[in-house]
Amino acid sequence: MFKKKWFKRLCIVLGALVALYLILFVINVFCNLSLRKYIKTFDPVKYSADRIVPVKEDGYMTITTDKDLRIMHITDIHLGGGFWTYKNDKKTIYELITMLQAEAPDIVICGGDNTYCLIPPGYNGSGTFNNKMVAKTFIDIFDHEQVYFTTVFGNHDTEAMDYASRQDIGDLYASDYSEYCFFEEDFSDEGGKPIPSVSNQFIRVKNTKGEIVKLIMLIDSNDYVDKSFMATVKGKYDVIHDAQVDWAADTIKTMSKEAGLPDGEYLKTLTFLHIPIGEYRTALDELIEEVKDDKGNIVEFKQKADHGNTEFISGGWDEKVCYGGLHRTDTTPDKLDKFFEVLCEDMGAVEAIFCGHDHVNNAVVKYKGVILSYGYSVDNEAYGDKIMHSGLQRGAVVVTLKPDGSFDINHKNAYLDYGVDPAKFTDIYLDKQLYPDDYRTVK
Repeated sequence: MFKKKWFKRLCIVLGALVALYLILFVINVFCNLSLRKYIKTFDPVKYSADRIVPVKEDGYMTITTDKDLRIMHITDIHLGGGFWTYKNDKKTIYELITMLQAEAPDIVICGGDNTYCLIPPGYNGSGTFNNKMVAKTFIDIFDHEQVYFTTVFGNHDTEAMDYASRQDIGDLYASDYSEYCFFEEDFSDEGGKPIPSVSNQFIRVKNTKGEIVKLIMLIDSNDYVDKSFMATVKGKYDVIHDAQVDWAADTIKTMSKEAGLPDGEYLKTLTFLHIPIGEYRTALDELIEEVKDDKGNIVEFKQKADHGNTEFISGGWDEKVCYGGLHRTDTTPDKLDKFFEVLCEDMGAVEAIFCGHDHVNNAVVKYKGVILSYGYSVDNEAYGDKIMHSGLQRGAVVVTLKPDGSFDINHKNAYLDYGVDPAKFTDIYLDKQLYPDDYRTVK
């Protein structure tokens, strides 16, 4: 009798969970349909008939122009796509489209964490694990606005419990689903652990004479050291794999040789990734010292007189640099992978690196002659309700690549520079940092 009652109760509980799951599934589907309908209420971005169009040429996506190329770097959008984040998602879509319409960029490079499908409410998740469904909603933003874009992936685009794998999401971006996405998987580290590295791509920028002005490289900074949920919770971020660096170096060498450059000289390259490499932290430590009390608490940020290999350019840090390999203590941050050593120091190919991940950092420095730049974030969700109201470090970065190969980097605030209404969904303050006690910069 006891076993029968136990079994009956178990069936009731399991049945209730299945019913709840089905209800949430249906609700989340309708949430995405509603978000897609909301996207269609906006006008597309206005472009001229002679706009720049990326095309496949000689095996690589290629952009041909004799004019300035305006690249809009948008990162950490964190579209939740579930019932829990529905209102915040509308705010994100509104802000993103407003910026696209104001800037009318030639291309957009998304810096990863395009979606954010996690369990609510502890991690401010959306209430859905269907990251492929939400990725389609994300893509629909750019397709409706008729803006050409590509992307790297962040650690949140494919969570441990999400339905679609990193490869599945890569296949979606590379498929015919989107008319305006020019993402291609130029390299996949199939043996990479714990999952293959997917979002690795080269884009050539050339003039009408056929001369390559610049290479743009997207490289997957990967996500976590394993597939466990605890790796996510503890922020055990992976690093760029050696196989990716070897692929990047070989590709640059091959294209440089084809361009007629002498041995030892390489095409200059701009790199976009999500999680900052360890050199971002090394540069911060060379500029600013953390003064701690006897209990290990930070009581002051002190600028160093000797900046070592680092030159400060602009911006600041409102949180610590959460670089790839942050959890490791076996070596220094700048020795966790060979990306910088091979591509920046040995080859001198990479001129600048653009990352996201740390939503309230917008510092730009030059480390060993290479620009390390943070992008502005768009996130309204992952950092909780606080970031919804914080407006100083929100927006986009515009990289203007000139015909002679030089480039400018401009951080543009969503509210001050792009005219996003700060009270459309919730009041936004622009007079202080998100974490004022943690903010540090070089004065």
